[in-house]
Amino acid sequence: MNHKERGLAPFKRGKMDRFPMWFGAAPEVATNMKSILGAKSEDEVLYDILGIDYKTIRPKYVGPELEKYEDGSWDTEWGIVRAGAHYGQAMTHPLQHAETIADVEAYKGFPDPDNYTVKFTEEEREWSKEHCVIGGCWSSFFHDSVELMDMEDFFIAMYDKPGVCEAIINKCFEFYYELDRRTFEANPGDIDMYFIGNDFGSQRALLLSPDMWRKFYKPSIAKLIAQAKSHGYVTAIHSCGDIHEIIGDFIEIGVDAINPIQVNASNMNPEMLIKEFKDDCVFFGGIDENDILRSGTARQVKDETRRIIDILGQYGRYIVAASHDYILPEIPAENIIAMFDEAKRYRTGRE
Repeated sequence: MNHKERGLAPFKRGKMDRFPMWFGAAPEVATNMKSILGAKSEDEVLYDILGIDYKTIRPKYVGPELEKYEDGSWDTEWGIVRAGAHYGQAMTHPLQHAETIADVEAYKGFPDPDNYTVKFTEEEREWSKEHCVIGGCWSSFFHDSVELMDMEDFFIAMYDKPGVCEAIINKCFEFYYELDRRTFEANPGDIDMYFIGNDFGSQRALLLSPDMWRKFYKPSIAKLIAQAKSHGYVTAIHSCGDIHEIIGDFIEIGVDAINPIQVNASNMNPEMLIKEFKDDCVFFGGIDENDILRSGTARQVKDETRRIIDILGQYGRYIVAASHDYILPEIPAENIIAMFDEAKRYRTGRE
């Protein structure tokens, strides 16, 4: 079967020769694997050698050039200054002192969908035509909303100034909803999967109570998912940490797949998850990055890969991936190769 068929099979309860595989990492990771495998390009590593089944095409920022500073920090489209490795951390919080909805409405730093290009190029269509294509925005409106005010202040404001928080969330949500709408309408027939990310969990619990999450964030996620569903896409959501208390909510609003299944977080034991949710969703990830991929031997990685597939894939509804969506360069390239190599060898018995 081809990559597109395999990538969609867990959602359609279809036959497959092996479980589909997804890859997400810092750019240096593919470069490290290229050196080991003797490949000519990162694409050869990921798609010709490893056999990854999904390719992602996101809207691209083409607006005014964003400032980069001498200390290594940089401006974002949200009017936030970030600094640090990879995505960095928010160093400024422009709505930290917002007291009223009018203060939120007056903020000029919200991004403009007109500053993005959404239509796939012919090169992108050719590059992705045989794969399961992920399209639309990452839509991380939770992170944007709390960073605009500062997370601690925002969580307090949910009780003290709920209208202000709702106004910020709505502004962030509306940007992604509109950019997704444009993307979907500009690329009919080219997108298969809508995959978004918002980290609602910590290592031990949700970052906010389930009731507060349902009040402030669930309705917007439901609208994002419904829009994608109206175009016929399968849907997936990423959230690190312990999100056990809201997995049922995701399923209720139409989310098809849950990622990344951080198995060493509280209440995210794979045996418990598959027992509770059975085949109500596609499990997407779960191969431990914190310990096994980081510090294990190649043999341990292979054994863990097979163990997770045996557990989370027992209903045929599983996508092979690490327990984090962004593998860092510190993870040994040999172990990443071992994970995908073992997954390719695993046969589902569903051919």
